[in-house]
Amino acid sequence: MKKLLLLIAFIGCNLFAQETYQPEWESLKKHKAVPDWFADAKLGIYFHWGVYSVPAHGGEWYGRWMYTPDRIGWGSTIYKQHKKDYGENFEYHDFIPMWKAPKFDAKEWVDLFQGMGAKFIGSIAEHHDGFSLWDSKVNEWNSVNMGPDVNVVKAIAEETQKRDLKFMATFHHGFHNLFFPKQEGSVLRPASRHLLSYENVETPQEEGLKKLYGDLSYEAENNIWLAKLNEVVDEFVPDYIWMDFGQRYIDEAHRKQFLAHYFNKAQQNNKEVVVNTKGDFFPTELSVVNVERATMEDITPEVWITDFILGSSWCYDKTKRTAIDPKKAIRMLAEVVSKNGVMLLSAGPMADGTMPIEQVQAMEKIGAWMKLYGEAIYKTRPFISYGQGVTVLKRDESDAWNAYGAIKKGLGNLNSKDIRYTTKGKTVYALQLGWDAKDGERTLSVFTKKNQVKVKSVSVLGSSEKIKWKQSKKGLTVHQPHKKPLEAEAALVYKITLK
Repeated sequence: MKKLLLLIAFIGCNLFAQETYQPEWESLKKHKAVPDWFADAKLGIYFHWGVYSVPAHGGEWYGRWMYTPDRIGWGSTIYKQHKKDYGENFEYHDFIPMWKAPKFDAKEWVDLFQGMGAKFIGSIAEHHDGFSLWDSKVNEWNSVNMGPDVNVVKAIAEETQKRDLKFMATFHHGFHNLFFPKQEGSVLRPASRHLLSYENVETPQEEGLKKLYGDLSYEAENNIWLAKLNEVVDEFVPDYIWMDFGQRYIDEAHRKQFLAHYFNKAQQNNKEVVVNTKGDFFPTELSVVNVERATMEDITPEVWITDFILGSSWCYDKTKRTAIDPKKAIRMLAEVVSKNGVMLLSAGPMADGTMPIEQVQAMEKIGAWMKLYGEAIYKTRPFISYGQGVTVLKRDESDAWNAYGAIKKGLGNLNSKDIRYTTKGKTVYALQLGWDAKDGERTLSVFTKKNQVKVKSVSVLGSSEKIKWKQSKKGLTVHQPHKKPLEAEAALVYKITLK
């Protein structure tokens, strides 16, 4: 009896020892930024699907540019084209009744995403346009009340959580209060080059539309931002809440309140959860750094994440029916993972719920490679070097997102002369980023005596051939098998066992 009481007391003490997070940085920074499941996952996917999928051109910022007559550069054609296509008085909210989704099938989508090899799967919860994709009680402008009459977040969450997969919800709504152009001087907003204001603004000014068009007071916008997040946290407790750049326009107190609520809810549900930051709206001690469509210069001590577009644009674009080259996607994945990163792809479904065939085919090809060679990606960690090769990767100084995007130029040029390493226990995987029909010999310079790496054996995944290899002062020289393994056009994997 005494032992039982001691055990109960011990368990009780440990339960009480689990601190409740307070909305202060000192407390919030105690959150573990990178749980093992996230470091192991390596590949995830979500989608851009919303009201902007109805016009289906000009991207997910359509609602901003259709009211911006003086836009220069990206999106500059939308203002005139919108009036030509829909007339002078057709507003953004007039697209909502046109958004029907008779072909939406959450199981079908999640089957595709899982088949691609994704270990975490997300639903967009809300983009910059203020239209929520769950049954929101704080925002009547949602996909259950109107439009497709579908609780998108719930459908994807339930289908994902049935499987051995993690669920992610993505929020871009920090930018909502600046997204649509404003009447000049009508509402206070954070000073930013992203704030567009005009003396004669063309966005609707009716009282009942102010919430959708972000025309409430800054305090009200912050409160709604937080309330929307809390609804999704309370109902779904996502394993990962992905955040876009606009959260920096939300006041610090609200950001801290969100994190405290999310971390406490996760703790109550025995979940290890993730948030990311683009820039510095969250401290990196508690979040994962996102470098959109980019990589890092070298291996980083902390896990990071980058997102790439599966189709031609973040959302479906009927004028550009293309998709990512799956070979390039696999090579970029190897590049990212070799430097301690995680890769996230974004699909762009059509308004009716159809997944474009070109995106389906790209997912299937990525999945075919991952099914055969995923052991070189999943649950791996960086080696003592990320790799070697001929392709130069560097910053694109002209890129608008260079502030948070690091290395971008050259990612699409990775080829069979480039090697990337991952490791797991006593195994090192050398991923040759393509099949080389001309020169099948490589010297892997990291495997020198100086680095004290002694090789026991070498094989090639997907090949039964005996692989020729030799370790010398220059490194480890390996030879491709004579017969090309399946899917090796994207990347060939040498499995190197160390002594």
